Amino acid sequence: MSKRGATSAGSQDEPSTTPSEVSPLITEESALLGPKPMSVREETRQKPSERLRETSVHSRKEASRVATIDLTNQPFKELKPLPPQRNLGKPGSSSQASLYGHANHVREISETWTTIVFKMRWCLMAIAINIGLIALAEVVHRKVLVNMDSHTFEMYCGVAVEVIFLLSNEITNWGLDEAASCVFGYLLASREGFSPVVCGYLQTGPMSKLGFAQHLSLTSPSRKILTRISFIWILVELLKILTPFVAISIRAESHADYNDFGNCIYFIQDDSLKPYDRGWPTMFTEGGVSEYVFGSSLGIMRSEVAGENLTTAIFPPTLISPLNDGDTIIGMGFSAEIQSKCMCATGVSASAFTRAGIDASQAERVVDKFLELGSEPGLTFGLTYTNNSVIVSNAFSGYNLCGGYRKVLPLICSTIISNHQSLMVEIEFMTDGTTASIAPNIVNPLYTISSADTETWLSFGMTQLVNGPVSNLLTPSTVPGSLAPILWWTSPNLIAVDRAIVEAGVETMYAILFKAAIQRTYTAMGTSCPRKNSQKSHNSEVIMFTSGYYVTLLILSIQLFISLLSMTAFAFWFMSTTPIGPAVRATHESVYLMTLVSASPSFGGGLYELCNAETYAIWQKLDARCRIGESVRTLNDEMGKIVVERAALVRPLKNGRGYY
Repeated sequence: MSKRGATSAGSQDEPSTTPSEVSPLITEESALLGPKPMSVREETRQKPSERLRETSVHSRKEASRVATIDLTNQPFKELKPLPPQRNLGKPGSSSQASLYGHANHVREISETWTTIVFKMRWCLMAIAINIGLIALAEVVHRKVLVNMDSHTFEMYCGVAVEVIFLLSNEITNWGLDEAASCVFGYLLASREGFSPVVCGYLQTGPMSKLGFAQHLSLTSPSRKILTRISFIWILVELLKILTPFVAISIRAESHADYNDFGNCIYFIQDDSLKPYDRGWPTMFTEGGVSEYVFGSSLGIMRSEVAGENLTTAIFPPTLISPLNDGDTIIGMGFSAEIQSKCMCATGVSASAFTRAGIDASQAERVVDKFLELGSEPGLTFGLTYTNNSVIVSNAFSGYNLCGGYRKVLPLICSTIISNHQSLMVEIEFMTDGTTASIAPNIVNPLYTISSADTETWLSFGMTQLVNGPVSNLLTPSTVPGSLAPILWWTSPNLIAVDRAIVEAGVETMYAILFKAAIQRTYTAMGTSCPRKNSQKSHNSEVIMFTSGYYVTLLILSIQLFISLLSMTAFAFWFMSTTPIGPAVRATHESVYLMTLVSASPSFGGGLYELCNAETYAIWQKLDARCRIGESVRTLNDEMGKIVVERAALVRPLKNGRGYY
């Protein structure tokens, strides 16, 4: 028999059943539950017409069954009234929420200023880090002292600086992403809506954003704006290329306080004694000194320091004990200002020499000493002095610096040594580890003690040194084809005297002779000088080169400007009268965006056709104006539903309302 026939027979037999033949429990259960449920397979096999007929017959059967129950014969069973009929037609009600299982995922939207400030945390952090690094770069550029060995510092400093600057760049990038999410989230939640392709744009890497924008359709309204703002991310990424220049521009030098003592000799002008000529050093020995002495150990030399118009010679204490490379001692010394002026004489005569700068009282004798040298390379000295200065004049012979075809035109240089002072001096030494290699490196004046006696002491020392007041000196070369070492500072190539730098070179020569005069005639005293022992110290002086400093300012200034610009973008969120948090979330959470699109079939329709399509094709499919907010279908329900739909089907969200 067919299923249709079986159903008809069942309906005909049902009215003939008497109340006494029906079990009360079975009858009651049938009345409440209806017919026995059919399996899925059986229900599938039924034809649609049969299922309709069966449903109508069941309705008549249910009425007849309930009518045949004899409640008077069942005193032990009390039937409870049927529960009220639930309205299943409202999809947003709490009953359906329980039925479909989303009651546990309903969340109340509550956006406050605290919430917004927390969302802009990366912008605030980027601003603080960039300002802090600018201030730190300013301090390091001026030199800063750190409690770390210089070798250890240089070993790890470059890596640490590179990591710090890359991290600051990345945080700036995160802050920029936050700001863009805020702006585009505001647009997606606005009344007119916006294209959701901005969500995919913001979820793409910084260097891939331009390619993402270029893959959009040429008719896309978002293509132009996304293409232009892509260069902001590219600019931030390109700043990473400059960070190695910052890392290699920081240097550390060993630093030590005066933590030790060294044996030294310093010279004084003892008023109870007269100057005494020891006979050493001499002009010949000072020629040897010129071969190894450094200009920085002589003071401030015009021949080595640009912008100076005179030379300041400084004589520091003399060390007599071993020390380490870079160690420094402090003690009393002397200084003097040296200034030379050279001009060509018009001939070899007393009057010509006088016009060129030779003192008239010595002109005749200077000419005689000059003629003694003949054509040999040498110098003729004429020395005079006053209460506060020593004037030494020189005539160059054998160098032909002034030309002349028929007669010799010698070069005459007049040098004034003045402003003689006693002062406290700091001198740094260098060595390769052996005692014989210890040599002064850099001398620095600290403060002036008093004025020194020029007329009695300095004039006597210079006179004895040059064997004056009038004398001459041969200056043969120690190496064939080169100048005498004492004239090296007058030449750029150590071969010939250069007329353009001869004045500065002569000043350096007299700075060497100034030291020799003090050593030869001043009173010597042995004592202990305070010493900076570099091996007993673990401090370092850290400094940043000027080039690295400017590169640092360039990087941090650009990052700071972008961070400040990113922070101002949050004004959209602060001024918004409705919550935009879900729209902001959709811009940077791909899973959440997928959930919104899947819950909005009218918007995401057609995506099932793109399961094997290129990524850009999927985004082109979604490139349509939409709005993220509450669905119009749940406006009157207890809970709202957040969707991404056409702007006409969406209303703004409300603070304090629950949404799923």
